[in-house]
Amino acid sequence: MFINRTEELETLNREYDKKSATFSVIYGRRRVGKTALISEYIKDKPHIYFYATQDNINIQLDRLTEQIKKFANPKIREYLSFKTIEEVFEFIAKLNLGSKLVIVIDEYQNLVYKDKAFSSKLQRIWDIFLEYSNIHLILCGSTLSMMQSEVLNYSAPLYGRRTTSIHLKELYFSHIKDFIPNANRLTQMQVFSSFGTIPKYLLEYDDNLNFIENIKQNILDKNSYLYSEGNFLLKDEISESTAYFSILLSIANGNRKIGNIASSLGVNSSYLSKYMLKLIELDLIEKEIPITEQNPSKSKMGLYKIKDKFLNFWFFYVYKNYNYLEIGFADYVISEIEKNFNDRFVSFAFEDYIKEQILLNPIKYLGFVPLKIGRWWSSKEEIDLVAFDDKNIAFIECKWQNITDKQKIQQNLIAKSKDLINDKNVFYYIFTKDDYLKNII
Repeated sequence: MFINRTEELETLNREYDKKSATFSVIYGRRRVGKTALISEYIKDKPHIYFYATQDNINIQLDRLTEQIKKFANPKIREYLSFKTIEEVFEFIAKLNLGSKLVIVIDEYQNLVYKDKAFSSKLQRIWDIFLEYSNIHLILCGSTLSMMQSEVLNYSAPLYGRRTTSIHLKELYFSHIKDFIPNANRLTQMQVFSSFGTIPKYLLEYDDNLNFIENIKQNILDKNSYLYSEGNFLLKDEISESTAYFSILLSIANGNRKIGNIASSLGVNSSYLSKYMLKLIELDLIEKEIPITEQNPSKSKMGLYKIKDKFLNFWFFYVYKNYNYLEIGFADYVISEIEKNFNDRFVSFAFEDYIKEQILLNPIKYLGFVPLKIGRWWSSKEEIDLVAFDDKNIAFIECKWQNITDKQKIQQNLIAKSKDLINDKNVFYYIFTKDDYLKNII
């Protein structure tokens, strides 16, 4: 099932059309759709697709050789064999093909696990053989830290060789309907707040069941795929994961200030610094700063949040309730979801939805294109979203409630925003659950 990814596909096709050799890096977290993108791209092109595993290198060489044989002269196919990866690529570089050959190494990090020097070897191979051949090399990986250290960072062995890189992220809200065609507007928002928009997770949703039944069968059931996904996701990235699990659970429980996280874990704030930086590097959490801060890097107003909606849901309802779920007491967790899911998850996901809609069509919603948009708060007040450019500023409240008195909310919004206006043109917007359900937004 191939949904969206139009821009990424166009990028890869532009790389293919270049007369010179090209080198693309595709990376992103597990299950985001990297292999689906590659499969769509190579389906009508000559290609060698190699899915790297943690098997013995010689075994992997044999599998790669089988892929290469289809491009080799028939007279030598039967005798074709290689002792090293270098020999493989030297042979590929000398192939006389009528059109560009795409070479894909998927799950690239697995080759590095088997051979720590592999990226350095590939650097030499690219510089000597591949850079001057008619190929499009693609390295694809799901371990973000490994892709950074081996390919993307300035100190990485392959730094400076890639001609393009694609960080594949979750889909937009609008694509939920592509995966779950029968979902009404309310169900779509509930799915957005729990399953998120990672393609693989949306594929797990059963369109023939209601939302609560899906949660029970596809997330809370200990035999379901998504039940252990949080564990797999983190342990792929982090070998010593205990501290990271504790931090993420604390954030999911509502501790967003560094001091509150530290206090909940019984440690000093300074102890957490390296862990927080690592989680940010892995794209698992983000540090939010009030959008109007002039110097965000020095702000002391930072709040941390788990970026992925499924992971946030998983920590709050699955990870902390293993004691119940392991013995089949899913109904206990269902009762908790029915009690606080709307307030703890849907209301915040609704803010993200509004922000996404504005970014996709700012003129429709604001009448101008903002330079910045995000949450704002002080020690006493907070505003869901503030968007501004050099001349205009918009203050936005997102209420997952059926509000009848929008005028009262706007009056409160005017009072909260009075010190932020300066000399800009000012706009106020109130978006409610009713607006969403009526498809006004």
